[in-house]
Amino acid sequence: MRATKPRTIVVGAGIVGASIAYHLARAGAPVMLVDKSQPASAVTRKAFAWINVSHGVPKPYAELRLLAIQEYRRLEQELDHALQVDWCGALTWNRDLAETERLAREHAAAGYDVRLIERDQIALLEPNLVEPPNCAVHAPSEGAVDPVAATEVLVDAARQAGADVRLGTEVIALTANGRGITGIRTRDEAVGADAVVMAAGTDARLLCQPLGLDLPIDPSPALLLRFKTPGPLVNGIISSSDMEIRQASDHCLLAADDYIDESPDNGPDAIAGRALAAVKKRLRGAAGIELESVSVGVRPIPADGCPIVGFSPRIQGLYIAVMHAGVTMAPAIGRLATTEILDGARVKLLESCRLERFAT
Repeated sequence: MRATKPRTIVVGAGIVGASIAYHLARAGAPVMLVDKSQPASAVTRKAFAWINVSHGVPKPYAELRLLAIQEYRRLEQELDHALQVDWCGALTWNRDLAETERLAREHAAAGYDVRLIERDQIALLEPNLVEPPNCAVHAPSEGAVDPVAATEVLVDAARQAGADVRLGTEVIALTANGRGITGIRTRDEAVGADAVVMAAGTDARLLCQPLGLDLPIDPSPALLLRFKTPGPLVNGIISSSDMEIRQASDHCLLAADDYIDESPDNGPDAIAGRALAAVKKRLRGAAGIELESVSVGVRPIPADGCPIVGFSPRIQGLYIAVMHAGVTMAPAIGRLATTEILDGARVKLLESCRLERFAT
């Protein structure tokens, strides 16, 4: 570890930035967390917040995501359960039976806690399913979190550990000299630092461009739907070809869906209507549910879908932490990034996330 811990500014108080600030402060580093609004005010607030390994991602990223669940369990213990995860388990299936079987087989081979279960077992887990599929992948150790509450807990824990938390403070520029990053400039002042962590989602690209660094990040909108329910309709997370849902509280059901465009047939309201119809069709007791809200969250998606994490190869002191599935990855990224920032070392597990991979 370096003899003197670097003064670090974390830009962005979404769940990833909050986690990095917390881990840095807990390690005794001088850290400032800055956000133009309040914690979790951007895409974190609109996340479905399913803590899972996922599928269809490149192998190196899949290996990193395998850490997600154990890192959340670590953080629960570390924060004395102020951060609460609903370890409700998840059921996933595709229309194609062979695809569902392949998903279970590949995850099990990677050492992940999944098993293929049949219709009668599915019905026991989710008795309100009108027509349970022939089989589904059951991941009993997966869960979900309230992303806003989790972020606020991390911000408070960072503050208690000594972090300087400045909310409602907009960063208008990064400052640098010929040697690298020197700090940030807000609308009111310049603040010096040895390192700056960019965890500002889609805003990270705009802030880095004046330094000659164009981050390969695309904004990708997605929908979060909230339904008012007469009571609990599902016990765990359900992900199928026509719905992705979880019970956020006894009277609130969340659904995630893809944003298509603003046309009458594909806009948020039309998609919400189809999602509502699907839930009513698939679940017993759902006839009286009502749509409460439709939120559009703009996810920062790196060009190849994998996170960008690590120091810039060209700008000394600039650390990038931008990714999709930020809620899932936040505890792991917070711990690993802190190791890199304070020790000046490269964590092997993050090698697939380096910005250098886009050099060609």
